[in-house]
Amino acid sequence: MTLRRWTILAILIAAVTFGGAVELPRLFVAFQPMTVALSIMVAGVLVRLNRGMPTLDWKSLEPEGRRKLTSQIVILSKEYLSILGINAGLAIVLVAFLVIGKPAVMTWPDIVSRVVSGLIGGATALAIARMGYVVWRDYDIVKLQKLLIDASGDKEFQEKQDEAAAEKVEHMKSASLRRVEPPSLKDWH
Repeated sequence: MTLRRWTILAILIAAVTFGGAVELPRLFVAFQPMTVALSIMVAGVLVRLNRGMPTLDWKSLEPEGRRKLTSQIVILSKEYLSILGINAGLAIVLVAFLVIGKPAVMTWPDIVSRVVSGLIGGATALAIARMGYVVWRDYDIVKLQKLLIDASGDKEFQEKQDEAAAEKVEHMKSASLRRVEPPSLKDWH
């Protein structure tokens, strides 16, 4: 099963669970901590967005790997923006419900209350799943950076070794060494 399907399944389970088991007026107790958690996630995403591209010696990297890394970072930044949208939207909804107030919500029909509760549960699951996914993707990019940095370092090391070997060969040639034929082997009895 793909990650996308797992995410959809988690959202549906959370939506059904919230809609069936958690009445909207009971959720008011959780709105403030949920808003704080969303704010922390948004702050983390904003900090990550502020970092942008890593500081590397880009010229030393292989062009193919460099292009792959920069395109992955751009894709990840777009995913960060989607998380900002999801979390900001959910935070606005939670704050709006706090402004509306629990007494007003208690007058709503039960089906509306349960659907809204399910939507809040599903949106919360989506926010958590997307945050987890982006952390996973960030880790993938760190692994890609490691691969490129190691390859660049190995290339530089190999170039130094080749240069040192070439210098030694030139030194041996300049010493006017001659090849000596080894003595022939004789059988002993």
